[in-house]
Amino acid sequence: MDRSKALTWTELRVGLVVIASLAILAATVLYIGGGGGTPWARKYTVRALMSDVNGLKPGAPVRLGGVEVGTVSSVELAPGDEGMVEVAMRLDRRVQGRVTTTSRAALGSLGLLGEKAIDVAPGPGGAPLEDGAYLSAADEDPFKGLMADASDSTAHLKRILSRLDAGEGLFGKALRDEELYARMVDVSVRLQGVLTRLESSRGPLGRLVNDQEMSQRMAASVRSLETVASRVERGEGTLGALAHDPEMARELKSLTSSLSSVADQLKQGKGTAGQLLQDAALYEKLDRISTRLDQSVTKLDEGQGTAGRLLNDAQLYENLDATARDLRSLIQDIRRDPQKYLRVKVSLF
Repeated sequence: MDRSKALTWTELRVGLVVIASLAILAATVLYIGGGGGTPWARKYTVRALMSDVNGLKPGAPVRLGGVEVGTVSSVELAPGDEGMVEVAMRLDRRVQGRVTTTSRAALGSLGLLGEKAIDVAPGPGGAPLEDGAYLSAADEDPFKGLMADASDSTAHLKRILSRLDAGEGLFGKALRDEELYARMVDVSVRLQGVLTRLESSRGPLGRLVNDQEMSQRMAASVRSLETVASRVERGEGTLGALAHDPEMARELKSLTSSLSSVADQLKQGKGTAGQLLQDAALYEKLDRISTRLDQSVTKLDEGQGTAGRLLNDAQLYENLDATARDLRSLIQDIRRDPQKYLRVKVSLF
């Protein structure tokens, strides 16, 4: 009798464990099927009309701002509306105030495998949707457009590879044309030679790359330029004053205006300089005068005439110099003894 009771209690414990496990499994299934909420949470239904659901199936999660708030309950062709698909969604009542008339539903993805979901954008400022109301849907499936773009890109890449394989274009010729390949090899060899010379200290480029002293000089020059620029920016010196002093800028502007006015007057032939530039008769007179002056200077240089002989005849110059000295001596002698030269004799009848 005691043995029978012990076996019965053991079986009872096993049964309790099995029942508890089944209850936990059922709660987990209900939790997952309820979109992450509790199985007893209050639900309400909203619908959306989409032109293409791209493989969306019932049971797919519905996310609001990235948070699961329900599941897709059904995906069916919309009655009376050709080309549209009606998607029914069971949502948690707690988010009813966030799903409004301004919210929009769009297809989303759960990961790299491409499993579909519904993403609902919160709609602040709109009226909350009632049970069974329709939610606005996006006009275009972004994933479908992405796949179409990827397909177009793949086709374009295939065309490029086909052209390369056929030897078209620069790269195609480089793959097929032996002469072009040889030229490219020759260019690469020359570039290697240039790089080799750059690595050495010979030549200006090599010295520029490898000579530390030259690089320091260039750095010093750059620093000097920075110093000059800083002084100009601070308004120091003539350039700085020109850049920052409005009065000097106005004076320069006035000066340039005056120079422009003078240039206009010269162009119009006003004034002596303007007439010299524009009046052909005046230019011819000045040309004749300069010609005569040149002839006179030539005669003087050749010793023609009194002035020419005076410039070129040394004997005449010495005679004139001696005469001048005698005249000065005579004047000095008269000043010392004027009675010697100024005698007046008066006689009477």
